[in-house]
Amino acid sequence: MKHIASAIVVLALASACVPAKKYEEASRKAQQFENKYEDRGIEIGLLKKRIKQLESEKQQLADARSALEQDTTLLGMKNRTLLDKLSILENDLRMLAAKMGDSPEYRALMKHLLSMQDELVSSQNSRDDAEKAIERQKKIMAETSAALKESDRALAEREQQLEQNRLQLEQTSRQLQQAGQDLQSARESIEQQAARLREMEQALHAKDSAMLALRNTIANALVDFTGDDLNVHQKDGNVYVSLEEKLLFASGSYEVNDNGISAIRKIAQVLTSHTDINIVVEGHTDDVPYHGNVILDNWDLSVKRATAVLRILLSSGIEPERVSAAGRGETCPIVAERTAEARRKNRRTEIILAPRIDRVMDILTENGK
Repeated sequence: MKHIASAIVVLALASACVPAKKYEEASRKAQQFENKYEDRGIEIGLLKKRIKQLESEKQQLADARSALEQDTTLLGMKNRTLLDKLSILENDLRMLAAKMGDSPEYRALMKHLLSMQDELVSSQNSRDDAEKAIERQKKIMAETSAALKESDRALAEREQQLEQNRLQLEQTSRQLQQAGQDLQSARESIEQQAARLREMEQALHAKDSAMLALRNTIANALVDFTGDDLNVHQKDGNVYVSLEEKLLFASGSYEVNDNGISAIRKIAQVLTSHTDINIVVEGHTDDVPYHGNVILDNWDLSVKRATAVLRILLSSGIEPERVSAAGRGETCPIVAERTAEARRKNRRTEIILAPRIDRVMDILTENGK
């Protein structure tokens, strides 16, 4: 029975290992996905910050470009005005030269013309510089737009990864929850099995205690028959009452003598109050072949002796459903030697008292469900 109890413990612990491992694996995966989820969130935050910075730079460049374009427009208008004035001056100069020739007025007008030409050249140069600056701004804006587009693409990719991580995290969380439920169920099952095991151990202990008390009671009842011809002992949870041949039978006979009848009835008197004890009577002979007119061989003799003891138990009030008889012949010697002393010990009748273990079997049946 101890082996059965140990097997239940092993099976219980083995059944708990699978949910525990599933729970640990799901916890590890959940932590990994949670870390990835946090990392993606940090990356997205940085990308959004970078995009905001690029958008600000793009707006600044657009404002600068607008200002440059406005300056260029103003310079163009100024150049056109200067050109118109220059054209008028040149026309006036030609008319004045035709009228006055080389006069102070002509030279002053020429000087003013040259000054306006210089101003026009300077204005044209400023316009060229502004157009070059606009081209540089256009290039920078194109690069900024490309960087902004790349950041938008990276942000979309990170957000997609974040969504995947979120879904994986949710799935792993569900697995973790299921693993936790399985683990809790396994723990509850172990607790139930442990409770049943304790109950079974208590039942077994109670049976062992009861059998020890029965052994002592029978030994006390047979105190008048103590000696080498009688032995009461416990083995494998059962009580064995071993009666040698000379206490019960004459040599080669299966008729119980008066002394043997008295001993068997004392045993029966104890057993009538222990209705939870089953009784098996086994007859044993030595290894010397036997043959007679009525008895066929050692097997036949051992069966007849066991049956004779059984009938006395029945006549003493033992219920028939509790008793059985068996002949073992010389097949189960307690001493292997082939001496007269060994053969004397092997010629015996054993009354084996076995407790009913219905409650223990009920507990085992419940554990198997």
